[in-house]
Amino acid sequence: MKPRILLVEDDEGLGETLKERLEQDKYRVKWAKSVTETKDLYKPNLFDLVVLDLRLPDGNGFELAEMMVAKEKDLPFLFLTAQAGAQERLRGFELGAAEFIPKPFHLKEFLIRLERVVSLTRPHYGQKWKMESKEIHLDSFLIKNEDGQVTLLSKRDCSLLALLLSDPEKVFSRSEILDYIVGEDSFPTERTIDNAIVRLRDALGEDSIRNVRGVGYQWMGPLKPLE
Repeated sequence: MKPRILLVEDDEGLGETLKERLEQDKYRVKWAKSVTETKDLYKPNLFDLVVLDLRLPDGNGFELAEMMVAKEKDLPFLFLTAQAGAQERLRGFELGAAEFIPKPFHLKEFLIRLERVVSLTRPHYGQKWKMESKEIHLDSFLIKNEDGQVTLLSKRDCSLLALLLSDPEKVFSRSEILDYIVGEDSFPTERTIDNAIVRLRDALGEDSIRNVRGVGYQWMGPLKPLE
């Protein structure tokens, strides 16, 4: 499953370059150029990392970081900015920034530092879960029954399952799910979601995923971390 990155950068040339290079490196990228666009794009549990510029046309990256941390305290983010004085760096790290990269920067160094943050902060893709008689191995794309029978999941189905497990109390709308699995399917539709849910229920049990009519889907099965 390709990591999802929210890139917040108002410089057209730099933003286009970073988006293109990140997508070449197998990331999925949403690009926002303002505070308003970022608030429209951001949804909890949809991104693996946020890259924030500080100076934006209608606000600043600190404002966005505070908003995101309030909604999703474990979301990793880094600052990429020309405003890299001691005061700005201190505030950024106090907010929980994983990195503070000053402009101008070397693109290769940026990619290496970004990859390090992503690799250290994507725990749900490596987690293993225990149901009553099944084990879910997200990192291996499989479900194992207690009799040893194994069901292999496609990347798309595993991505959807990872999303549902990331917040079992949340009902994920169809639009959120479609946005999340873009990149795992060339042309995802609502039928893509329905088919994936059928396959997951076949593997995990009919009662494992709840359909909230007119809204979306929610995880309902018993679940605990597998030690």
